[in-house]
Amino acid sequence: MCGVLRLCPVPLVAGMGRAVGYGVWLAAGSRRRIVERNLRICVDPTLRRNKLSSMVRRNIVRTCMNLACSLKTGVLTHREMLRCIEIQGADYFREHGMNGHTVISCIPHAGNWEMLARIRPLFPEVEHFGSMYRRMSNPLLEDLVYRSRTNYGCEMFSKEEGLRPVLKLARSGGLLGVLSDQFTGEGLWLPYFGKVTGVTSLPALLYKRCKGKGTLVAVYCRNNGTGKWDVVLDHTISVPEGKTDSIPDITMAVNHALEDVQLENILDGLWMHHRWKYRDKFGIDEQDGCEEVRVANTRLPFRVLVAVPESFEEALYLLPALSVIKKSRRDTQLLIVCPTAQEAFWKRQAGFVTHVLTTDGTIPLRTQLESDKIYNDGPLDYLFMFSDNARTLRTLRTQGPFYICGFDSNPLAGRFNRRYVSVHTGPPRPRHMDYLTPLDKIHGLDIDAAEETPILLAGNDADASVYLAPYSSLGSADAWPTENWLDLSARLADKKPILLLLREDEARASADFGSEMPRIVLDDPAALAEHIGCGSTVFAVDGILAQSAALYGARTTVFMASRLPTRYAPFAPHVRAISNHTPCHPCHSTACDAPKPCLAAVTVDEVLESQ
Repeated sequence: MCGVLRLCPVPLVAGMGRAVGYGVWLAAGSRRRIVERNLRICVDPTLRRNKLSSMVRRNIVRTCMNLACSLKTGVLTHREMLRCIEIQGADYFREHGMNGHTVISCIPHAGNWEMLARIRPLFPEVEHFGSMYRRMSNPLLEDLVYRSRTNYGCEMFSKEEGLRPVLKLARSGGLLGVLSDQFTGEGLWLPYFGKVTGVTSLPALLYKRCKGKGTLVAVYCRNNGTGKWDVVLDHTISVPEGKTDSIPDITMAVNHALEDVQLENILDGLWMHHRWKYRDKFGIDEQDGCEEVRVANTRLPFRVLVAVPESFEEALYLLPALSVIKKSRRDTQLLIVCPTAQEAFWKRQAGFVTHVLTTDGTIPLRTQLESDKIYNDGPLDYLFMFSDNARTLRTLRTQGPFYICGFDSNPLAGRFNRRYVSVHTGPPRPRHMDYLTPLDKIHGLDIDAAEETPILLAGNDADASVYLAPYSSLGSADAWPTENWLDLSARLADKKPILLLLREDEARASADFGSEMPRIVLDDPAALAEHIGCGSTVFAVDGILAQSAALYGARTTVFMASRLPTRYAPFAPHVRAISNHTPCHPCHSTACDAPKPCLAAVTVDEVLESQ
């Protein structure tokens, strides 16, 4: 291939690269989505449709042209090279890299960056001319690329060899290049184009090691025609005054400079790679000085989609985990995807939920995702898929690329990037810990506070009423005999107990309790917050009303027949779970086929003794 490239003029190679680029643009839908995502972050998160599609096409075609020409660059003669490039700032570059001084060149992946290794002969006065690079996994290709870069005197330093040779060059003086715009999970978490991602701190470290004899310069290559490039060498990076010892501040200055040079022609950049990607660990390890710099320069949020379980009761166990995700980093934005029955509840959680989208409402989920209030905040980053709705996953995946996590018991788990093991060995643990534990073991988040301190939601704390909720949303298997409820109501007559019902149980309550007993009938469980607070007392069978009442801080007695209290009892203060252990308990059934319900043996005296 190299032999053929030697025979082909640069314009021909560039033309072939453009032809390949059109093929890639047509065939590689996943790459188009990555480029769309990157351009929205760099240029404008509100970019849509024709304008965005045009930019994506032009970028992919230009990138393929530059990559094809980079192969030709290694076999160019010196005369051919000079015909292909125009150099700006050569004198500046030369002067600052002599007499023991060091130019630290921060290079973005733009244009034909391989040309930067070929310009070494233009600086014979400079003793050292080197660059950092990452080795290729194929040893034959690695040898070919290494020789093409070093044949003309450029010294190449692999990060796998360590930093000692690089630091030695920085101290002795010369010209040193660092490709500074790639994602790294080992550097600092700082904004690049206003969105937090992993960035290298190597230029800042080298600058500090130069001890006043170093100059940071943004060096870049840009297209000025088919097979022609400008190489710009004099874009000085200004370090903030008084921040010359701060690695985060210097790194942020480098990021701003690279943003400026990229924006001169954004389509020259290599945007076909997933620059703002996230994997298992998305939480930010705090490093000295980073938080202040990060907050001051962040423009776009870290956007996390959570598709909650279809069951309302099950979705409530997610609250501690959502709190941990929200607190994991200050730029987090939580978007809840839920059935319409849960919409009102999640909209009330404005403290940590930013947007709520429904899967079965009158407006299709795709339309909601494309609305300005959702779309204009930028691309989505992460998806926790706790719903088993295949249609929901298909719709959400069109908004990617992003990282998808969920339990291996989910029938959709084959499409996830990471699957949580759903089998737990050992004593039964509270259900909410199933959602919290992966955040600790897999994502490295701090769950201690959420594990120890229940989430209490804002309710009507002025209310001091006593409520009876005799009907379960889990089914008839969860029942305490009606005569016991009537006895309990009679004994609490001085406190004027109030029936607490869902709309579907209203007729049943009239038959069991008559029409004279005061009652509150809820069309939506979310409306419970208007009535119940920390001063309320609730007696309820297991289900959505008992779980919700506990979340609002009410003193709650929960009758649990089909489920195990140590696992499913509400995680909140002032909660007492009552059950009657029988050979069939827990059964997890919705209807009981035994002659007497499990809870029939629980007396009113036992219940009142707990108060």
